[in-house]
Amino acid sequence: MSMVRCDALKRQLSSFGGRRSTNYYTGKGWKQDYERARRDRRNGGSVATTTTTTVGTIVEVPAPASVDSIEHGAFVIPHPAKVDKGGEDSYFTYERRSSSNEVYSITMGVADGVSGWAEDGVDPALYARELSKYGKDAAFLWGDPFEVLDYAHAKAESLGSSTFTVATVDCDSGGILLRYSNVGDSGVKVFRRGSVVAASSVQEHYFNCPKQLANPKKVSQCDTPDAAEGEEVKLRSGDVVVLATDGVFDNMFDKDIGRIVGKRGKSAGGMAEMIARKASDNSRDKNYVSPFAAEAFALSKKEESMAVPNGINGLLASLGIKKEENPYAGGKPDDITAVVAIVGKH
Repeated sequence: MSMVRCDALKRQLSSFGGRRSTNYYTGKGWKQDYERARRDRRNGGSVATTTTTTVGTIVEVPAPASVDSIEHGAFVIPHPAKVDKGGEDSYFTYERRSSSNEVYSITMGVADGVSGWAEDGVDPALYARELSKYGKDAAFLWGDPFEVLDYAHAKAESLGSSTFTVATVDCDSGGILLRYSNVGDSGVKVFRRGSVVAASSVQEHYFNCPKQLANPKKVSQCDTPDAAEGEEVKLRSGDVVVLATDGVFDNMFDKDIGRIVGKRGKSAGGMAEMIARKASDNSRDKNYVSPFAAEAFALSKKEESMAVPNGINGLLASLGIKKEENPYAGGKPDDITAVVAIVGKH
């Protein structure tokens, strides 16, 4: 990105202004100094003074007084039937570097285009990719995940809909913080020594129908950024943040992801690849009892007791998931995207 492009982007983002505030977080809220910094960025204050060459690579930023570095990596495996087009997931990462060239802050996002649009001749990937594109643009100026999600939704114009999860990890003198905003069934989880200590919640209208963003000018009935949920989580050095689409979480239990990220000496990129490949293997295993299949089994039992005809059973049959005595078996074929960030020493 040229400096002209960056300056124009700053003006565009500053004029947008955002529509979010700290009270959307379920945690204790943002620190006042972070809010002041965010206002300064909008008003052209010193905090916004940066030199960039391309989006995602800041080469001159004042370093925080105390910093833990962040290592990050990502890996994508498209649905077997969508390899030629690269799948319908999308992601972005935007890093901020100190004067010593260490990454002290990163904003990440994952979007999962809703595949049902293909039935109407619409490429589900287009809207998801626009969310990631504009999310990365917004991350250039803001570290607030709600602002990033809000801006991306306001700018994306393609027909379609998508889940969207945005997370920022900041290492500064005030500690290490994760902030996230989420719409849908993609999500973020924090692992500490291989166990989950924090996670976003799944947002669904009903089973296998996640909340989803869309261009309100083209899709009249869809979710908006007001549906987004978020939280502020205090991290420790060594924590691993996993941001992923449902292709990962529907095919891997937390304990299985924990075994991968709990191993010392693995890079973030290596972890992301191992997670994605394991999820992909599980998705094709007709005998694997996946989280998706286990949830479907529980719901089917409830439907049977309520005499609901062709409910979950019909859905599972369409996905090639077979019914066993107990429980259902089979992974869920899907696009798979995993983004991993390791804070400090692991």
